[in-house]
Amino acid sequence: MMETIPLGGIIAIAIILPNLLVVFYPPNLKQANVSVRVDRLSQAMNIFERVGQIGSFTIPFFYQLKYSIILDTTMLIIMSGALVLYYVGWTRYLVKGRNEGLFYKSMFGLPLPMAIMPVVYFISASVLLSSGWLLTSAILIGAGHITVSWQHSRCIDHQTVMK
Repeated sequence: MMETIPLGGIIAIAIILPNLLVVFYPPNLKQANVSVRVDRLSQAMNIFERVGQIGSFTIPFFYQLKYSIILDTTMLIIMSGALVLYYVGWTRYLVKGRNEGLFYKSMFGLPLPMAIMPVVYFISASVLLSSGWLLTSAILIGAGHITVSWQHSRCIDHQTVMK
């Protein structure tokens, strides 16, 4: 038996909420401003990231959570795990002095967890919601966000070595 819950928007809200922390607790910019080389690939990845964000943060509001036992339970477990790791990353950012480099530092052996976890979360949500549109948005945000985060991490690593 499948239950339907009209709360698809909770998926978007759960992942965007911690991002609001940057508004109230911006990074301590002890390091020099990070400058990332802007080439055509970077511009394209920024566009992919923005389009993916728009889709990933709005599409779930148009869907209802449908819950069946096996597949949806698996997707909920994956989503919950990704969300917990994402929240742990935000907690690390706050507790360790709001250093921007913490957004890009590996966690539990996972590189770029703050970029990868939202992608895992939204891909799992696309299966849970049976949404090809959300899957497309998740792939776009993944291509853009992971690439842009990797570029930023390299610039921050380079800055640290140069000091």
